[in-house]
Amino acid sequence: MNIHQPPRRRLGRLRLVLAPTPSRMLLIGLVLVLLFAVTAIIGGLATSASVNAGREMVTSAARMSANAQALYRSLAEADAAATGRFLAPPDSGQRGELDGRYQRALSEVRRLLGESAGYVGADPDRSASLARIANQLPVYVDLIEKAQGLASEPRTEPKRALLGAAYLRQASGYLRDILLRAAERLWGEETARLREARRGGQLALAGSIGITLATLGALWWSQRWLRNRTRRRISPGLALATAAMIGTVGWLAVSWRHWPQADERLSVAGEQLDEHWELIRIQRGALQARADDNLRLGGNSNQFSMAEMQERFRESAGCAGTDEPDLASMTRLINAWCTAQTNDIHERELVGEHALAVTAALPQGSVATAFEAYDAELTRKIDERGDVIYRELAHTPSSPDSMGSVVLVLCLIATVGVAVGVWTRVREYQ
Repeated sequence: MNIHQPPRRRLGRLRLVLAPTPSRMLLIGLVLVLLFAVTAIIGGLATSASVNAGREMVTSAARMSANAQALYRSLAEADAAATGRFLAPPDSGQRGELDGRYQRALSEVRRLLGESAGYVGADPDRSASLARIANQLPVYVDLIEKAQGLASEPRTEPKRALLGAAYLRQASGYLRDILLRAAERLWGEETARLREARRGGQLALAGSIGITLATLGALWWSQRWLRNRTRRRISPGLALATAAMIGTVGWLAVSWRHWPQADERLSVAGEQLDEHWELIRIQRGALQARADDNLRLGGNSNQFSMAEMQERFRESAGCAGTDEPDLASMTRLINAWCTAQTNDIHERELVGEHALAVTAALPQGSVATAFEAYDAELTRKIDERGDVIYRELAHTPSSPDSMGSVVLVLCLIATVGVAVGVWTRVREYQ
């Protein structure tokens, strides 16, 4: 017995069904209608991709990525001020200044969260990223308040001081592991949107034009087949469908005429993003190095030897310098900060001069002053690069919002034309 007989029988039945010309006409009409549906769907998706690659969306993402980095820096500033206040001698007068810095940094975090909420609109993913930071911030603030409350008295008992240091260590760990990582993710998500906008636009352009041309080609072939089979002139219905598809091609060409300029601007912005990230990476390392130094002075890094802590500092701070030409101007500032930290913190800690090391790390101290000069220059360069990116994206054109709607209407007209044209030919043939 031939095991391939059942499939052959099924194939034979299918051929019998499709053998009559009317059946083939109906099949052609069905395929064309499916092609119109796919064209309309891809047209709608292309509209969404074009909007994402257009001025409004990409400038929103640019603002959000800038705010995400500002959030990161403000959170790090708040933690540095809180740690510095814990280190400052009660009678030095520096606690008031550091309290002010801490409150200003927290106010800036809250302001940035509120401003960013206006950019995300109804996007649930972006709203969730902001909500993570907003919901976790009170936990950090509560830990800092407990640490400061235990060390607020001029003469704090050793037990209270140790407990305060434990709360401070927990707060700093929470900030690093939760809040700063949430800010990093937010920045990464927004820059990914900027990079994906160009790729999505390219795919949408190719897909929308490609499927429309393929549908137009299928219409042309169908008309030739029907004319040869029925020996009749061109069907008015199919002619209407063809005109609708030609109109679709023309409308898409008009809608995508902005793309060469948009693609160029998105490409330039992508290159600028790479340079922007390099600056951000350096600043995050510097903020990490300062935070490690403060924890070291507070006695919260006992798991590392002094040599290990110094090596960690120099690696995070980038004391070895950089080969980037645009950053060569900061070499002097990096060297000044690293030298001050080595001389006035590390070496003083080695010889037991802890109080002098703390003084150098606090505001107006040699290390703090050198860091602030370096950080200010880094922030200026980051802001400049961000402004360049924003200017490129602010002039990015976009396609009409009605692109998908017009494609849908034209595809519906084409569907009606095919239905009328094919059914007319079937009736005439019979």
